[in-house]
Amino acid sequence: MNNLEKPDDSNPTTWSRRSFLGTAAAGSLLGATKQGTGTVEGKKGSSDLPSTADQVQESRATTALQIGPELNLGERRVVASGEYGYDTIQDAWEHAASGDIIFVHGSYDAQEAGEEFPIVLDQSQKEVVLTGGHPSGSVIDARHAPDKNVIEVLGRGQNDYRNKAIVQKLKIRGGNIGLRIRAAPYSTYKDLVFFQTGSHGVSVETYNDASGAFKGSFGINFRSCVAWSCRGVGFRLSSEARPHSTSFYGCHALWNGYYEGNNAPGVLLRGYASRWNGGTIQNNGSYGIDARGGGSQTVYGTYFEGNGASSEFPHGIYVSKSPGLSIDSCYFNGHFSREVTNGLRDGHRAIAVVDAKGVDIRNTTFRNYTDAFLYGRNTLDVDIHRPSHDALDETEFLSDASEFQRLRSDGMVQEADLRDTDGLYRGDMGIHNGDGEALWGPAVWNGREWISVMEPTIV
Repeated sequence: MNNLEKPDDSNPTTWSRRSFLGTAAAGSLLGATKQGTGTVEGKKGSSDLPSTADQVQESRATTALQIGPELNLGERRVVASGEYGYDTIQDAWEHAASGDIIFVHGSYDAQEAGEEFPIVLDQSQKEVVLTGGHPSGSVIDARHAPDKNVIEVLGRGQNDYRNKAIVQKLKIRGGNIGLRIRAAPYSTYKDLVFFQTGSHGVSVETYNDASGAFKGSFGINFRSCVAWSCRGVGFRLSSEARPHSTSFYGCHALWNGYYEGNNAPGVLLRGYASRWNGGTIQNNGSYGIDARGGGSQTVYGTYFEGNGASSEFPHGIYVSKSPGLSIDSCYFNGHFSREVTNGLRDGHRAIAVVDAKGVDIRNTTFRNYTDAFLYGRNTLDVDIHRPSHDALDETEFLSDASEFQRLRSDGMVQEADLRDTDGLYRGDMGIHNGDGEALWGPAVWNGREWISVMEPTIV
């Protein structure tokens, strides 16, 4: 070891990993530094804002941190209170170039900085990440602007699927809508908290450009986001936005649509193949999840408690005109652990299915519902997988008020007078209730009639 030459620290290619990371961290936290000067670039009024691709390249060559031959770590533009950094997020956005990161420091104060709402992130102009350090510390507080949306993301719709908006690690408090999303397919939002907004926490909405062309928002991903005590819906998907394949992973909707006399759900689930995986949906004013206007939607592994806190007949999930929806491995507790405006102690039903076909419900546990776990009206081929459910108290499984048509369990039509209904396909199986001349028991649909398995007669 003593024979080794001492590294030359003046040569960037021989820097130690610790030296390299230390310099990189300093440069990235302070924002873009002029090469060789160490000065911070980027307060309001900078005159070198690039407007063309060539200018962007030139700007990067002169302002980005570089270590070694042409190694460029990109720019991190810091929004903070104090001598260094940008005063407002909008100012940082205006000076940013594609590939930059706008970092909201914990010292940022929107009201003190004079931030103008809404903060518009127009991804059709540039691709920039908006991030905080931690949602408990990086806060955009818009309580002083109750009529203004806080953040608005605008993309290019189906014109460019590569244009991917990313917003993360922030708490958004107050304002009107916390996060409004339009024309931003395949965008990502994670580690966000929406708290006490005057309207919805998140709203995915339709958009038409200046020529009138529709721009959709589909394939959006939400990860570990919380909507808490929002006056409107916690997470709202508009059917007009065509929010197909929207995914929620480990998100939570708590006490939304409840305060100030509201009666709004925690989640409006819309679009085809949209899915809610995991998380908690609790104490929302109306339904925990309102699922309509789509198909093949999924609710999986979710904790439901005390939803419908402002409703006369509280429900956990309401499904309507959403064929093929699947509810799997969820826990439902109708109990209200504190006094709520409806004056009730327990919920009415966990799930209501209305005007829908092919809904699949399995592997649930439930308790504390005064009518029943499940209610159906004008339904067709709902499959309840009856043995897979577990009641934790005396709650009935099916409501006596239900009107199911061809109710199934594991594919088999449940006990009914099969003379009143056709089978779905040749070989379909059902259980006849014994009315008429045929015996009680299984029957097979031959394409025209039900044939009793108990004896070779037509049901």
